[in-house]
Amino acid sequence: MFQVKRTVRGFTVGLSVLMLATRALSQTPADTPPLKPATGANPGEHTTIKLPGGVSLELVWIPAGTFLMGQRDGEQDAYPNKETPQHPVTLSSGYWMGKFEVTKEQWKAVMGTAPWEGRPSAGEDLKTPANYVDWSSAAAFAEALTKVAGVNFRLPTEAEWEYACRAGTTTRFYWGDDPTYDAIDGHAWWRGNAANTELKCPRSVGQKPPNPWGLCDMSGNVSEWCQDWHSFYFGGPATDPAGPAIASHRVLRGGSWITIGGQCRSSRRYHEEPLMARSDIGFRVTSGNPVVRQPGVPEIVDVFVAGSEGVNTYRIPSMLLAPDGTLLAFCEARKESQDDASPTDMVLRRSVDGGRSWLPTQVLVHGIGNEALMNPCAVVDRATNTVLLACMKANKIGPNRNQHFLLLSQDNGQTWSEPMDIGDRIANYNDSFVPGPGVGIQMQSGRLVIPGYAGTPDEVLEENFYSRVLYSDDHGQNWTLGAPVPQFSDESQAVELRDGSLMLNVRGNMGMSCRGVAISENGGETWSRFYWDRALKECPCEASLIRYGCDEKDGKNALLFANPDNSGECYGILERTKMTVRASFDEGKTWPVKRLLHPGPSSYSTMVRLPDGDIGILFEGGEKHRREWIRFARFSMAWLADQG
Repeated sequence: MFQVKRTVRGFTVGLSVLMLATRALSQTPADTPPLKPATGANPGEHTTIKLPGGVSLELVWIPAGTFLMGQRDGEQDAYPNKETPQHPVTLSSGYWMGKFEVTKEQWKAVMGTAPWEGRPSAGEDLKTPANYVDWSSAAAFAEALTKVAGVNFRLPTEAEWEYACRAGTTTRFYWGDDPTYDAIDGHAWWRGNAANTELKCPRSVGQKPPNPWGLCDMSGNVSEWCQDWHSFYFGGPATDPAGPAIASHRVLRGGSWITIGGQCRSSRRYHEEPLMARSDIGFRVTSGNPVVRQPGVPEIVDVFVAGSEGVNTYRIPSMLLAPDGTLLAFCEARKESQDDASPTDMVLRRSVDGGRSWLPTQVLVHGIGNEALMNPCAVVDRATNTVLLACMKANKIGPNRNQHFLLLSQDNGQTWSEPMDIGDRIANYNDSFVPGPGVGIQMQSGRLVIPGYAGTPDEVLEENFYSRVLYSDDHGQNWTLGAPVPQFSDESQAVELRDGSLMLNVRGNMGMSCRGVAISENGGETWSRFYWDRALKECPCEASLIRYGCDEKDGKNALLFANPDNSGECYGILERTKMTVRASFDEGKTWPVKRLLHPGPSSYSTMVRLPDGDIGILFEGGEKHRREWIRFARFSMAWLADQG
């Protein structure tokens, strides 16, 4: 059952929604074939489906092909964060698409209902688009139409929609660039000729000329639901893309009778909650091959391998996505032994293809003599597009031995500043502070947060340390060490919750065999609550925690957590095993989804959400012991949710 809980700004995606999304993006019975392909390869061939009551539905053939999806560089009225990068997309098979948006007349013939009745600006003419229809209702119409017609119907994917809208053109609109909007009145119903008139509603379909492939009202009139969950574009070539496995908003395309002209462009993307139903939202249907986003097996590649490049052991990974989409993987290169105090370099590898391959290793800081460069913890400042890497230098493990450094990159990790000692720029400075390791976050307020732990100058034993965060409100120029959490703990990771509070997930060294959680209402300055989360079992070890999401507006639908889940086996057994990923849909209160990634020895990890909606995890592990390699794995939310 599709169940959704509403919130003030969006909705929470529950497990039932996630499981629904993983079955297949098609909403129609798998054994129902699509309408037979057109006899020719050219676009524009028409056919008609007869509906009850003498109503018909006209379809246009769209052939297979390749096109550039998204906006051109510098396109007028563009939304760069939503419509870039432009990238080649191939649709491997043709499909039929509704010549018009589904009308009220067609809706009533198939569904027997009228959800628009009594609603403002709905439009009275039965030839106007069916509106006040949310995404699930549009998908239900396609399923009902399949049963009526005996052939498979579904909503178009976003790629199918833009390909059909462009109809072989590369301009802003399918009728040209129209920089001054002189021609838009003749091709689309938009704010200028619909909303700003006495008749404030969608217009009857087909009054404007069709695009070059015979489709009407692809720009304006009503925005049209697509099958996909919304996500950022990944950028590389794609074949039959179907969007991410799960997100919190669905895609809308085409602009509407209430939007400005620039929002009717061929590349313009919208996203709304699936429950949204308004006068300016409708849909059209397609009949083609079923679209299935396969869960797939995680892709796993070596990034750092013990014994390579003259390094004894690679440890303590940190990973983030640079502003341009480059993956940055940091770690310690322990040159002589596995020990924490081994002479250590801080190293980096970059990936420009989503982690499938990695550029050669860069040494960011050389550890000289007996120095250990430790605990990388990276964060991105979105306001300045700067990557900051926090780390520390230790000549000997323990308090009163640490210097704290910051390295900066303003070109997505290609080059870096010299290490800057920031000890004199930290308020409440404590030289026992240990950053991360893992990743920091930037809160919606702009505050940069580096999680970690510290003791007091006279506390030597590690079990007397307390988790806390280092934070900056001026883009890393100055820092403050926050108050300790109220329980013994150490390595930690942070996320911002929906209500703006900060959650710190901490490693516990008190024999609790589970993770600790601290909540701060003031961004890590003090802590209002602490509890032990017994659902997150652990053999004490650093874990990774991120918020999975699509963008700042709609990406707050899940928390992901990963650690070696050999709970109940750790005390008396030194080895950590069973790298496991979990998902929570209620801000960490419960963790209903759990999937084993690597059954063997494993240890520290760090995660990131990739631009295409997949998840990347950089983790330590091996076949015989946990320090053989650091590998990168990418997997989909569909794989994570597949509990079968």
